[in-house]
Amino acid sequence: MLRFAVRAPAKFVRAASFPPRVPKRQPPPEPDGTIDPALFHQLHKTIRERHNPSTIDLDEPQLIVVNTSIFNITKGLKTKDIALIHQSWAELRRTNHLHTLSTQVVQDIYRLATASIPSSIDEAWDSDRRSFVEDVALAALSYSTAALNACFLAYLRRGDSIAVLELYEKFQQLPETQSAPLSVSDPDHGAKAKPKPPETMLLAVVAAYAMEDSFRGLLKKAISLDFPFPRQPPPEFMKTMSDDPALQTKVEIYLQRLDLAKIVGRPRYFSKYVHNLSPSHARSIETHYNSILEAISGPDAWIVADAEFISLSKPIAMSELGWGTFLAAFLRWERNDLAAKLWKDMIQFGVRPGIVIWNMVIQVYKDRGATDELLGAWGTMTAQGVKPDGYTYSLLIASLFAAKRTHEAIQWFRTFEKDEAHIPAEQSLAVHNAALSALFRLGRVNAQVAFTIFQKMQKKGPTPDLISYNTVVGYHGHQSDFKAMAAIITQMSAAGIPGDVFTFSTILSALLKVGRGDAPEMVINIMRQQGVNPSVATYSDIIAFQMREQTVPHLQAAISLLDEMEKDPNVSPNVITYTSILGGLYRGSWLTAEQIKLRGYNILIKACLTSEASIGVEEALGFYRQMIHANVPRKDDTWYILLAGLIEREEWRVAHEIVQDMAAIEFQPNRSVVRLVHKIRQRIQ
Repeated sequence: MLRFAVRAPAKFVRAASFPPRVPKRQPPPEPDGTIDPALFHQLHKTIRERHNPSTIDLDEPQLIVVNTSIFNITKGLKTKDIALIHQSWAELRRTNHLHTLSTQVVQDIYRLATASIPSSIDEAWDSDRRSFVEDVALAALSYSTAALNACFLAYLRRGDSIAVLELYEKFQQLPETQSAPLSVSDPDHGAKAKPKPPETMLLAVVAAYAMEDSFRGLLKKAISLDFPFPRQPPPEFMKTMSDDPALQTKVEIYLQRLDLAKIVGRPRYFSKYVHNLSPSHARSIETHYNSILEAISGPDAWIVADAEFISLSKPIAMSELGWGTFLAAFLRWERNDLAAKLWKDMIQFGVRPGIVIWNMVIQVYKDRGATDELLGAWGTMTAQGVKPDGYTYSLLIASLFAAKRTHEAIQWFRTFEKDEAHIPAEQSLAVHNAALSALFRLGRVNAQVAFTIFQKMQKKGPTPDLISYNTVVGYHGHQSDFKAMAAIITQMSAAGIPGDVFTFSTILSALLKVGRGDAPEMVINIMRQQGVNPSVATYSDIIAFQMREQTVPHLQAAISLLDEMEKDPNVSPNVITYTSILGGLYRGSWLTAEQIKLRGYNILIKACLTSEASIGVEEALGFYRQMIHANVPRKDDTWYILLAGLIEREEWRVAHEIVQDMAAIEFQPNRSVVRLVHKIRQRIQ
């Protein structure tokens, strides 16, 4: 134990002073002149915390091991002694103290370690040294993938495909969270999620399988990983194999095949993607289709035409949705030659078109308005023994209604009712809703048929949903039949189905149509009676719905709803709300240029002043100055919005300047604005 000599205090006489000084109290020394062990321990701990906080909880033997290892690693880094670093790293790994290494030290270690990888596979490389390098790379993963990438690239340059795949397996076996070897002083220290495989790693895996000429092995791996591989390799990666052009080509081919496998293996994603393409992409889709044909029937086939043919060597199958996606695309782009070829290919490969494919064909004919072709397809489908489902009936009935072949549409609906027992309830409901929507748009006579269907739904099913009720509400709203509308709203409440934006927007529009100035308040009351607490999103959607109508009453209703929102802090309008109104103002020609400018500026100024942004006042004043420059008249509502907003933000000086502007042009404000002016002047005086 450390010992300190304790010197006795010198004796001397001090002159009296006033007020008397209180001598500082010193802790009494130990009788033998040594420091208290507890104090020594605290001093020792403080020094360790400041020097290396990751060693706080270590006892003396552990501390010796850690300090020795860190000293040797530091020495090894200076002398580039990889063996010494390896030995010290192994000791810290054995004692579970890698976390005592700082981020910078680990980075220095992996740079030196990866640089030590032999460049040729013919050069001997100790397995222990390789394990050390990989351990460092994996340990550094939580904050950098550089070391791991360096390992993979070094293995590729060596042409060591086995090392690539074995290292990838080590990465895969890492826990989903791992502790990084960082200093505990690092705020990010602790358990971290395992990062996603870096692109270099994935490309190295592709290259390794290409070296082994094993696309099927790669495909099996890709399926297990859900196809994370990139579509094309970056030039920097390809330079790694610059001395082997054949390998470069094979890597590109393998990546193209994986991209094709992703298309086949994710038919829903591919179907949505193709549906949004324009006819100009027909050549690209045709190329994809021909590549799939080659993968099905070529000498090195690896895709099967149907799931029942899947095997170990051909683990990927075209789905009915996949075939239907290509077929529908060719038909939609009027490439009947390609559609006919595809149909022939399916039959040749033993694929029997089912209801999914037929529905996609019928959807194309419906969208095209080709009702006769649709009926022809229906006949061929049923002749082949394929039974229609609810979606098929919906397409047929909607197509007939759209073609104004109402009598046929109703007949087919009756046919559907006879076949309804074999159709799932959800699909049956969709067919009923399609019929209701069409019939209510075709006049009073057909509306009676629709009411009969709706009443039958209420009694026998399928149970009406929100879409069903909204369809009926929409019809009554169009007829301005408020009594019937109220009855339907009551039925909705009894059925436990609250209205949505469409419901309340329809009611609001109907009330405005008959000149009810209190329409917004009435709709809000109806919402609350239904147990619906209007949210910002609900208000904003209703406002957007009203602005699309492009009439002054609907604009007034939208502004009224905006006022209601601004009164309630729980539903304060947001950017979407204001954007909906501004978009409606500038859309169409239903307002004069002066009205658009005035209302637009007022809304913009209000939006700026009610926002939480610190520059809101500056932006509002910018719009105010634009009004002056553009000679847009500033009326009572402009002055009120501006002054009220400035008062709310306690910008009294700015508000006083606006009052002076008003006085300078001799504007005569209304009472509401006058009250704000008095409030501002009283505050400034």
